[in-house]
Amino acid sequence: MNVHSTEISSTQTDPGSKRELIIQATIRLISEYGFHGTPISMIAQEAGVGAGTIYRYFKDKDTLVLEIFKQVHCVFKKTLLHEYDANQTIRDRFLHLCRGIFQYGVQNPYEFKFIEQFYNSPYGTSLRREKFFCNCGDTGQDLPLEQVFAAGQAQQVIKDLPLAALIALTIGPIVFLVKDSIAGLIQLDQTTINSTLAACWEAIQQETDTNRQPGSTPSSPSTEEKP
Repeated sequence: MNVHSTEISSTQTDPGSKRELIIQATIRLISEYGFHGTPISMIAQEAGVGAGTIYRYFKDKDTLVLEIFKQVHCVFKKTLLHEYDANQTIRDRFLHLCRGIFQYGVQNPYEFKFIEQFYNSPYGTSLRREKFFCNCGDTGQDLPLEQVFAAGQAQQVIKDLPLAALIALTIGPIVFLVKDSIAGLIQLDQTTINSTLAACWEAIQQETDTNRQPGSTPSSPSTEEKP
């Protein structure tokens, strides 16, 4: 997949600084061992610094984790919003944002797994998955996926389903495929990505006379059928 820029594809600001070494070590370890399996001592060893050095930059482990999440989240948004055009059709806007999730996950496997760990830990209990993919709190520009869903429903091109259901039908498959790609279980080539994106759109697209598949209209119950 194409890399837009080093600013978008990397969370590093100064890779040689001790602070950045600590951040990158934490991301790698948490992505593999989870939050509970990654004590400060392990982070210090991975980063090549003393445990006391970590506390010079971060008050405690919670502060470190939340600071990393804010940083990772910012880069995630930049990837999705790169060249995003709000004047495009609902379908094209949707596909652009979903393609960005694929791109971010492929380019940033540790950060992607860190995000997953975050939302499956006590840190993420107050931040629902819909909130992450649709609006980003006080971390800057909101992701417009929720607006795309709302506009699509208003135009009757997206099914009238709750936001959580729309996320499950569209983002869920992407997340699973990216995870399998990171684990080496599948090769995410462009054909697979494009086919998946098309399937995700079809899952939420409102059926009309023009896009309904032949034979998909339920037939009327036979008069011979019993209730």
